[in-house]
Amino acid sequence: MKTSTKIKFYLLWWNAKIFGHLPFRIQYLFSDFLYLILYYIIGYRKKVVRENLLHSFPEKSEKERLGIEKRFYRHLADIFVETIMLASFSEKEMRERMIYTNIEVFQKFNNEHPTIAAMGHYGAWEYTIGYSLNTTNPVKAVYHPLKDQAVELFYHKMRSRFGTKPIPMKDTAREVITETHKGNNCIVALIADQTPPKPLIKNWIPFLHQPTPFIMGMEKLALKFNMPVIFMDIQRVKRGYYSVTFSVLYDGKEKVEELEITRRYAAILEKIIRRTPHLWIWSHKRWKHKPENL
Repeated sequence: MKTSTKIKFYLLWWNAKIFGHLPFRIQYLFSDFLYLILYYIIGYRKKVVRENLLHSFPEKSEKERLGIEKRFYRHLADIFVETIMLASFSEKEMRERMIYTNIEVFQKFNNEHPTIAAMGHYGAWEYTIGYSLNTTNPVKAVYHPLKDQAVELFYHKMRSRFGTKPIPMKDTAREVITETHKGNNCIVALIADQTPPKPLIKNWIPFLHQPTPFIMGMEKLALKFNMPVIFMDIQRVKRGYYSVTFSVLYDGKEKVEELEITRRYAAILEKIIRRTPHLWIWSHKRWKHKPENL
């Protein structure tokens, strides 16, 4: 590893540690300042956000969409700050910040089978790394490796703090097989609302009034290994505190048609987005591919 990469990593890590020990009020004053920069000064992806909201909520007035837009940018600033805080959380703080309201639903399946924990870029998805404090089964967090090696090291260390193992998407099946051979019912945490690469787009699912391509890895993994798929609905309780409610999308045994699991995932994600829209990441270029352009 290059010396410059090491220096950048340590600067990121120790600054995050120091920031995490600042008073709660100061941390969120920084978030408020960041919101002003993102929204009013830089206008970070504002055109993308507005187009996404317009096409997703054509039934809402311009004033209503503007309200969602501003609340989203406040949430985006909070997510940035809260992610940095993870570098310094104690186990006690992690348990307090993310409450699992019906954990028995997930554990019932995971006691008997490797299980997929499905979520979206909604709420505080990074806080789910703390689920490993509630189970003796290995937790694998699937992610896309970052190009910047120092930032990649930062996120890997942060996501590993409580025992969760971050794994690149391409290694997911191998990790499931390895843990199964060891006699472990691993947990695979997947965020499945990203846009797939253009060559991999084969199917379109109605989602927020638009034909939408979904990555099929979650469904393929579930069917290949008969893994139950449990959705994690992450809701904000108050600033910096969240709760998770589990619901079953697929029990690992049901005979389903192709795309059915993905359709169920899309349906429940849309439901929670419509309930509290500003908690989803609207700045993603989610609909950059259109059926007519393929």
